[in-house]
Amino acid sequence: MFTNRYRVVALVFVAVLAVVGGLALALRPPNWQTPLEVDGAPSEALTAADWREAAQDFPGLLRDGEWLPLERLLGDAGVDSVETVSVDGQEYAWSDVYEDAWVARDGRLAIGDGTAASGAAIAVQRPPEANQVAASLTDLAPTIAGALGLPSPAETTGRALGQFSTDRAVLVILDGLGYREYMAHRGTEVTPFLDSLAAPRLGSSVYPSVTMVSTAAMLAGATPDRTGVRDRSTRDIAAETILQVVTAADRRAVVVEGNALPVNMPAADLRLSGDRDGNGFTDDNTRDNALAVLAEGAPDFLLVHFHGIDDMGHSYGPGSEQVLERMAAVDGYLEEVVVALPADTLVLIVADHGMHAITGDDSLGNHGSLHGDDMFVPIWVLTL
Repeated sequence: MFTNRYRVVALVFVAVLAVVGGLALALRPPNWQTPLEVDGAPSEALTAADWREAAQDFPGLLRDGEWLPLERLLGDAGVDSVETVSVDGQEYAWSDVYEDAWVARDGRLAIGDGTAASGAAIAVQRPPEANQVAASLTDLAPTIAGALGLPSPAETTGRALGQFSTDRAVLVILDGLGYREYMAHRGTEVTPFLDSLAAPRLGSSVYPSVTMVSTAAMLAGATPDRTGVRDRSTRDIAAETILQVVTAADRRAVVVEGNALPVNMPAADLRLSGDRDGNGFTDDNTRDNALAVLAEGAPDFLLVHFHGIDDMGHSYGPGSEQVLERMAAVDGYLEEVVVALPADTLVLIVADHGMHAITGDDSLGNHGSLHGDDMFVPIWVLTL
C-alpha cells in the first residue's frame, strides 16, 4: 500500500516539475538571432536583446505589444540607408514596405504581404550614393570648433571637413532640402545662388531623419546614441554642444529660428522669428532677424534655420511647384544673409534631412525613414 502511495506522490511530483519547467520555458525571454547582410557583406546580426532594448526605449513603436518596426532595429544597428531588403529570396523596395516591415518579439518577420520564421536572414542593399557619401551632419560641430580654434564638443564622433581658421562661423539649415531634391533641380534657375557655389558634398543625415534628431547631431557633432535625442519625444541634448563650447570660451553664439526650437539650446542667444507679416511663412522673418543680428555685430557663431521647404514638402510633396517656389524664395534669403556676412567667416549650408513622396500619394511628402531621399543631404562649405 505504501509503495503505491509513494509511487503516486512521485508521479505527482514529476508532473509538477514538468508544469513548472514548461512555464519557465514559456516565460523565458526568447533568444534569437537574425543574420544581417549589407551590400553583400555580413554585418552584425539582429538579436532578441536588440529587440528588447528597442522595445524598452521606444514603447510607443510597439504594435499589439509584440511587433517593432524593422527599420528601428536596422537604424540602431548602424545601417545608414536602405534601397531594397530581401528575406527568403523575396526582394522588396524599401520605399514600398518601410512602414509595413516588422519584427516580432520571437524574431518572426513580417514584410509587406510576406512572413518569415524567426532567424530568417535579411539582406539589405543600400542606395548607390551610400558609398559616395563624403560627409555627415556629425562633422559640422568639429568643423566649426576647429575654425574658431576651440575644442570639439566632448561627445563628438564626427571629423572636421577641412582645416579652417576664421574669426567666426555660420551654420545655415535649409530644412527638408534633400541632396536628391537639390541635385534634380541644380542648374535649372530654381536656386541660382546655391547653383553659383561649387557642387555640394554628398552628406548623410542620422536616423531617424527628423529635425530634432538631426539638429542635436549637428550641434553635438555626435550620433543619436550619444546625444540622447533619438526620436521626436526628446528635446534636451545629453551631450555637450558647439553652442556650449563657444559660450564657455566667452564668445557669442546666436540662434535665429522660425517659430519654435527643434531642441533646447540654453547656451545661445535665441531669436524666434515667427510669421510676423502673416504671409504663411517664417522664412522672410528669419532672414530679417538674421540680418538684424549681423547689423548689431556678427557673433562668433550664428545658426540660421529656414523651415519653409520642409513645410511645403509635407503639404504638397517633393518636386511640387510649391516646393520649387519655396526653394527659390529661401535661396534668395540665403544670398542676402551670406552677402551681409563680414570677411573671414566660415559658412556651412546644410539640410537636416530630405523628403520622400508618400507611397500611393505622390502629392504629399514625409521623412524620418532610411529611404535615400530622406537620408542624403547636401553640405556646402565656403569661406569668405
